[in-house]
Formats: sequence, structure tokens, C-alpha cells
Amino acid sequence: MSADTTPTQQENAGTWRTTRQVLGNRTVRNLFAARSISVLGDMLVPVALAFAILDITHDAAALGVVLAARALPAVVFLLVGGALGDRYPRRTIMVTSNIVAFAAQLGIGVVILANGGPIWVIAALTAVRGAVSAFFNPASTAAVSAVAGPGRRQPTFALFSLVGTICEVSGPAVAGLLLLAVSPGWVIVIDAATFLISALLIGSCGPLGSPSGAARRESFWRTMSAGWVYVRRTRWLVVLIASATIYQFSLLSSVQVLGPLVANRSLGGSSAWAAVLTALGAGGVLGSWLGLRLQARRPLLRGYQLMLFAAGPTLLLLAIPAPLPLLICSEFVAGAIVTYFSTVENAVIGGHVPPGMLSRVDAVNRFGSMALRPLGMALVGPVAAAIGLTTTLVGGAMLTLAAVAAPLVFREIRDLPGEAPTTESPS
Repeated sequence: MSADTTPTQQENAGTWRTTRQVLGNRTVRNLFAARSISVLGDMLVPVALAFAILDITHDAAALGVVLAARALPAVVFLLVGGALGDRYPRRTIMVTSNIVAFAAQLGIGVVILANGGPIWVIAALTAVRGAVSAFFNPASTAAVSAVAGPGRRQPTFALFSLVGTICEVSGPAVAGLLLLAVSPGWVIVIDAATFLISALLIGSCGPLGSPSGAARRESFWRTMSAGWVYVRRTRWLVVLIASATIYQFSLLSSVQVLGPLVANRSLGGSSAWAAVLTALGAGGVLGSWLGLRLQARRPLLRGYQLMLFAAGPTLLLLAIPAPLPLLICSEFVAGAIVTYFSTVENAVIGGHVPPGMLSRVDAVNRFGSMALRPLGMALVGPVAAAIGLTTTLVGGAMLTLAAVAAPLVFREIRDLPGEAPTTESPS
């Protein structure tokens, strides 16, 4: 084992002891419980909402409108949400966001239980729910980083990631069981209740990071633009976000759009593709566990080295196309590595970005990472039709590999430690 990966004291203590140490903080414990409940509720919704909309309209296009209504505000309002997270108490933002999400989901459930209203009503309420995430997520990331404190950010983020991944894997199955007993509208009402419980848990926490005096005194526009300025002046953040942007543009769009096409033609259809996606989620559980267990002294260096093994294999296997078991193994490994890297990324950002800037930087990171994904999804189909499916998949694999290899050229990435060398106090 190299000096760079020498186990820390927490690693030697074992995963379960690390978990107990993280959850020994009452505030972290309440945030963890709130996230667990609300994420599980959220994972019930896609299945229930899809069946509800199709039952009401019998129109796949209507379902697409509702799904887009949630996705678009979640991106559009991110920078505003990040600025608010650094101007006002994060606990207030998180509680308010949960209450609004409760009201929106309850409204959707009631409309569906009333045998459906105009589809625009459901779409509008879904858009409110999407916008809420743009305000909640930057504040939540900064709050978790603040209460975890130096030395415990990575295991804390790993634990939060673990519960999220488990919910992603189990949520559709739980939704399926609930739909055997109740209608889709009631499943969405159950999801609404989880947001109310989450709001109560977060409200019982202590301070989750106070806004800086400078952010409160300056104009809102200056607060928001300061996040961009900070990122532009921090080279390792620029590299990190640029890499993620290209990665999501090339790999995620190719897998999500062309993967089902290959599965339908050569792998056995939807059940085969479901197995591939299940393997991705199961790998994510392992990746979260690794985040609890392994802490490198230069985490981005190790993270990007691992990402080389997650960047292209699945697209190349789809291009062949390889047997289904190989694809399942590839996505399992990719899920583990990508989830581990995400944990490392959150911990490093929390360890180096000033507490009063965290929400804005998180928002810029999320916005930049997702900015080109819709474009990739729109382009990959026509490109495959023009130059061929195999050529498109191989090209996507090469572009993705370049996206995760390029950061290793930069010394700021290779040499960056997990925590800033200065002592900090949570804001």
C-alpha cells in the first residue's frame, strides 16, 4: 500500500465504528434521518407518477411534459438557490423547501385521487417540486459540510450517499408493492408526508451554517456572481466542473439514449436493460461503503485514476455488443467508482471552499455538470443515425476517457489534499 493511501485512524476503526462516530453528532443524525425519509419518498414517485399520468391521459407525450416540468426548474433556479444558501440561514431554507415540497406533492396526489384534473395543473405542481430542489440541495450540501467538520466530511458524505443509493435501488420495488395495495395518488401523498417529517427533523437541528455578513450586505446579483468569480479563480474547481460537464455530455447521454436501443436489438429487451441499471445502483452501494472506508491523502488524484476504469468500458461493450453478464459487471464497477468519486468530490469541496461560499460553489458545480446533458441527449440519437451506432458509442467512450484523464495533467488536481491546511470553524 502506497503512502498516499495509508489508512487513517477512522479507517482502522472499521466501517461500523466510523458510522457510529459520524451519527454520534445529533445534528448529523437528524439530517441523516431527514434525508433517508425524503429520498425514499422521492424514489416512490417516478413509478407512481408515470402510471397515474398514463391512466389519466393514455398519452406518453403528456408524461414527457410532466417529467420535463420537474427537470427544467431544478437546473434553471440552481444559481439563485446557491446564492440564497449563502445569504440566509440554511436551516430556514431547507425547512421552507421541504414544506413547499410537501404542499406540491400533496396537491399532485389530491388531483390524481380526484380522478385527474387538467394535465397542466399536475405539470405546474411538478415544476414547483423541481424548483424546490434547486434551493434545497446547495443549502443541504453546505450544511452537511459545516456540521461534519474537518476530518469527517468524506465519511459523512459517504453515509448520506449510501442511504440515497439504497433508496434508489429499493424505491421502485417498494413503490411496486405499494401500488398493489393503493392507487398511485396515495403513493404520492405518502411521499408528501415524508417531506413534512423531514422538515420537522431539520427544524429540530441547531444552526446549519450562518450567512456571512458580507453576503448579507451586498446585492443579490453580486452575491450570485461572486460564486462564478470564485470558481473561475480556483483552477482545480474549473477543471473538476469541466470534466464533469464533458463526462455527462458524452457518457450519460450515450448510455441513457443508446443503451436501451442496443438492449432492445441485441441483449433481450427491457428486462436486460433493467438488470444493467440495477447493477449500476448496486455498485453505487459499494462505492458509498468505500467512501466510508477509504480516505486518500490526495483524494482527487486517486479518484480520477479510478474514474479511468469507469469512463469508457460500458460504451465499448455496448458497441460490440458484449454479452449481458459483461455489461452488468461493467456497470457495477462504474457505479461503485462514480459514487466513490462523488463522495470524494463533495468532501474536497467542503474542505477547501470557504464556508460562506459553499452553497454558491455547490450550485455552480451542479449547474455546470448538468448544463450540456440535455444537449447530449438531444444530439446523440441523430448523430448515431448519421454516422452509425457503433461509431457513436466508440466516439463517446473516447471523449469520456479524455474527460477523466485530462484532469490528471493538472498539478492542482494531483496534489490537492482532502482538507485545506488551515484550521477552520464552521459557519
